[in-house]
Amino acid sequence: MKKGFTLVELLVVIAVIAVLAAVTVVAVNPAKKLAQARDAARKSSLQQIVTSLSTFYTQNASYPAATADLVTNGELKSLPKGPTGTDFSYVVNPSACTTAGKNCTGAVIYDTYEQPTTGCAAGSTAYWGWTSGSGVIGKICTAATPAYSDIPVVD
Repeated sequence: MKKGFTLVELLVVIAVIAVLAAVTVVAVNPAKKLAQARDAARKSSLQQIVTSLSTFYTQNASYPAATADLVTNGELKSLPKGPTGTDFSYVVNPSACTTAGKNCTGAVIYDTYEQPTTGCAAGSTAYWGWTSGSGVIGKICTAATPAYSDIPVVD
């Protein structure tokens, strides 16, 4: 009698391993986990910028006209970027204000939020951001781009 496994036994073992691997991949959902990791990085980087914006406002009674001014004025060593390597969207009010003129009275900074805990209404997009109108950092659901008067919700 020969020692070893038959071809049928090997095929059965391979099939069982394949089924277990498929179940594991579905249960883990790597795409969702990667999106959640990017959201965590987004939140952390945005928090650094918001802290610097708040400090800048306290010292100047105005927001900077561009986030790069936070580096120029020494509030940040380097400007954090989003998890995809792009800058966060930053809008000031009024749009024609300047850092030197110290006339930027409102600001909003945001980036797309990939995996919010709760969804937004139909036709709205989820953003993670901060608005000077509320002073809150959180999820912003809007059909347009976020404005400084929007009120983020903690998600």
